This record gives sequence, C-alpha cells and structure tokens, in this order.
Amino acid sequence: MAEIKFPVIAHHKVIVDATRRDDAATAAAFRGFDLVEPIVAGRSSNGGKYVSYGVSVRLKDRAEMARFDACLPLVPGLRMVL
Repeated sequence: MAEIKFPVIAHHKVIVDATRRDDAATAAAFRGFDLVEPIVAGRSSNGGKYVSYGVSVRLKDRAEMARFDACLPLVPGLRMVL
C-alpha cells in the first residue's frame, strides 16, 4: 500500500437519497475544510431516487482526513461515498 503524502486533494462523490436532499445541510457538513471547489449537486439517478455531489477537499494531514471522514455521516440521506 502506498503512503499518502500530505497535503493531498481528495475527490469524493457523495450519493444521497433524493427525498432527503438538503443542499445547505450538505454544505454545512463540510464547513471548516479547505474545499477546492464549491459543493454542488450533480446528476440524479435514472429513476430520480438518488442525487450525487462532487466534493474535492485539500487535506493537510492524517488527522484532518479522519475529521473529514467523521463529517460524512452528517450529510442528510447519505447512501454511499465513492
């Protein structure tokens, strides 16, 4: 396994239940992190059941990475993180 060299820009796709989508609460979950781009809702699934968000964040060390991971469950309707 390769070692991560910090700082690093981590890219995530966050999939949420469309019925629980809350753009403001999703943005608030990541407040305090160095986001490379603003968080915006992306594509919806074919059936409209899920919505994805692209999240790119600059992480300075392993502790900040752990803090970011701990914030993911705060996203309303979270189903999956890729």
